[in-house]
This record gives sequence, C-alpha cells and structure tokens, in this order.
Amino acid sequence: MIKRKVGKNNIDFNEPFLTGEMETNEKDWALLEKMVEDFYKVQGVSKKILEHFVIHNKQVKDFVIKFSSEGNFKKREKEIVILSAILHDVAKGLENFELHGEKGGEIAEEMLLKIGKSSLLAQSVRMAIIRHMGEEGYPARMAKKKYGDDFKYPKPATIVGQMLYECDILTQLTSSGFDKLLHLRKINEKDIADDKKTALRENITQEEAALFSVLESAKESYNLIKIRSVKKFADDLWQKIQIKYINVLPTRKI
Repeated sequence: MIKRKVGKNNIDFNEPFLTGEMETNEKDWALLEKMVEDFYKVQGVSKKILEHFVIHNKQVKDFVIKFSSEGNFKKREKEIVILSAILHDVAKGLENFELHGEKGGEIAEEMLLKIGKSSLLAQSVRMAIIRHMGEEGYPARMAKKKYGDDFKYPKPATIVGQMLYECDILTQLTSSGFDKLLHLRKINEKDIADDKKTALRENITQEEAALFSVLESAKESYNLIKIRSVKKFADDLWQKIQIKYINVLPTRKI
C-alpha cells in the first residue's frame, strides 16, 4: 500500500495495488461513458463543448487501450487505466477547472460504487484521476496562480497513472484536440483578452495569437511525454503539426 498526500487539502489516501481478474467489461465501460455524458448535460454543458468533451474522452480511452496493450499491462492495471480514461474529465463541466482532477476522482469513485464495483477498484481509479493533472504545464500554472506558488498536483504514483497522464496530453497533438483547444480559447473571456493583448503587442491578428498559444501548449505537452511507445507516436503527430502550421506565423518560432 502506498500512502500519499493528495491535492489542495492534503487528504491522506491509501492506494491499493489490485491483482486478479477484471471486474468490468465493455458493457460496463459503455454504461460509464453514458453516465459521464449525462452528468455533463445535467451541469448545463453546451452542445459544442459536450461534443468536444466526448471526443476527447474517447481519444484518451483509445490511446490507453493501445499503449497499455503494447506495454503488457496486467489485467487489473489495464482495467484501472481504461476506467480512469473514461472518467478522468467527468468534473470538467463544473466551475473549478484547477481542481477538476480531485473532484473528478470523487465523482468517478461514486459512479463505480453505484454500478456495483469494489471499493478498492473505485479508489484505485480515483487515485489515477487525482494524479492526471501533472506537475508541469498549463493546469499546474493556473493552479499556482489561484492557490499560490507552493501548490502542487501529486505525481502519478504508478505506470497506470503515468499512462493516463500522457495519453491525456497526447490528445492535444491530434486534429480534434487542436480544434477543441482553439474553440475553448475563443469562448473563454480571459483567453480572449490575452489574445487581444498579444495581437496588439506583436502586430498579428487575434486569430493568429490564439493559434500560436495552442501551438505552444501542444509543444509543451509533446515535451512532457516520456513513455517510449507514447513518445514515438507523439513524434509523428508533432511532425504533422509542424508541417501544417510552420508557415502560419513566420514571425514566431514554434
């Protein structure tokens, strides 16, 4: 058992290591995907954002299935990472983006218990989701601005958590991931204001400023990926991004 201090409130959790046969199957996964989508709707998520969220969650799930299979994960490890991928952003429709990992872990645990799964499985999924935010990158910077420079998200404690984290940020390098980030940037008031300032300062259009910000975010995510199989896949995606956008902003270095 691994004991860690987790999240903003420094709550102690025991992290179980599960062995044995899987408790869930594809039918359960489909049920949980429906529960997540219904939860978004109850929170009033717009149709367009809902579409982006659903596509993103499916991408993360597909990626963890692919790479956990290639990495010879044990049955329980594969189960935990698949369930975590399905449920990792369930709290994205709530207000506090910076703590959507911590809150999402709680909601995921409740959903798994609701459909009759064991408390150990539910807690393992919760822990992976809490740790999917990463200690570097955009979410970490936003959290530090909000809660202070000493705030830290907990690191993934296992290969399962690391796989979830890397497959999550890997989606930023896909076409749909790019589209999602651009769309969100165009409707977020703070991002709009930041892009206006950048456009005026650098004599570029606001659309170019938004695009460059997303490109910077994608590059940052690319550099954070460490698992060999995921990195190899990311190399190909990043090369395609460079080919597509390298001449869009000739005055800026990607």
